Amino acid sequence: MYNPFNVAEDLIIDLISIGDEALRLEKEMTEKKKEKINSELLVFAKKYGLLGLIGASVYNRNIIGDEKVLLIDNNHITKEKIMNEREYISQFIPFAQEDDIIIRKYKNCVDIVKREDSPKFYGKRPVVLDLVFSKFYSEKINWIIDFAKMMALHFNQLLIYKKTGGNLTGDVTIMAGKFHPQKIGFTINQLDKTIIAWQFDSLKTAVETVYAFAVTDESIVINRCKHCAKVFIANNIRTKYCSLSCRNRANVQKSRERKTN
Repeated sequence: MYNPFNVAEDLIIDLISIGDEALRLEKEMTEKKKEKINSELLVFAKKYGLLGLIGASVYNRNIIGDEKVLLIDNNHITKEKIMNEREYISQFIPFAQEDDIIIRKYKNCVDIVKREDSPKFYGKRPVVLDLVFSKFYSEKINWIIDFAKMMALHFNQLLIYKKTGGNLTGDVTIMAGKFHPQKIGFTINQLDKTIIAWQFDSLKTAVETVYAFAVTDESIVINRCKHCAKVFIANNIRTKYCSLSCRNRANVQKSRERKTN
C-alpha cells in the first residue's frame, strides 16, 4: 500500500495519457491498437493497483452483508440502479472458485474468508476492502478505460475554460454529470502538527481527490504539450512544450511554414 499523494503527479499523468490514447483510437480501434492500450493498462495496474470500483460505484458503505446495492449515477460498471449483493460482487471475482472466497454472515457482522494470505482490515475499514486486496479481485478493462477517458475529457475541458477564463461571467462546473466524486472520507489528526488523514476506500476516489488538488494548486502546472499534445508537469505557466525536443521540432515546423508562405 502507498500514499496516492506521494505519487500524485505520475498517477494523474499516467491515467490521463491512457485516456488520451483510448479517445484517439476510439474510431479506428484495431486488435493491435487494442493490445497496446491493454498493455498500458497492465503497467498502470501493476504500478498503482486497480481502481477499487466495487466500492466506488455504489452508495453502500459496506456492500458485503447488504441485501441490495444502490449504484451511483454514471458509474463505469452498469446502467442498473439496484442490484442484489451476490450478483454485484460476482462481477469482480469471476475467476474465483467456490471455496476461494467465502462470505460469512453472523448476527451482528460479516466476514470474508479468503484462501490466500492477503491484507485484512478487521473492522477499521469497510469489509469489502478485504476483497479488493485479494488476488481473486479483478476489474474489466473497459471499466478502467472508461474512467481514464472521462479524466482525459475533464482535463481537456478544463484547459479550454482556462484559455477563455476572461470571458466567463460565473463559476462553471466542468462535466458535472460525469465528474462527481463520492465517498471521500477523512479525519483531522494531531501529532506535532494538525493534518488531514485521508481515508480512501478506492484508488478511483484517491485519483479524483489528488487530481482536484493538482489542478487547483497554483504551484503545480499541468499542461498539454503544444507540439505532441502529451500531458506534462510544466515548470511555469509559460512552459508550452513537454521537452526540448518538442520545442525544437515546433520551431523547425514554424520556420518551414514561414518559408512556404
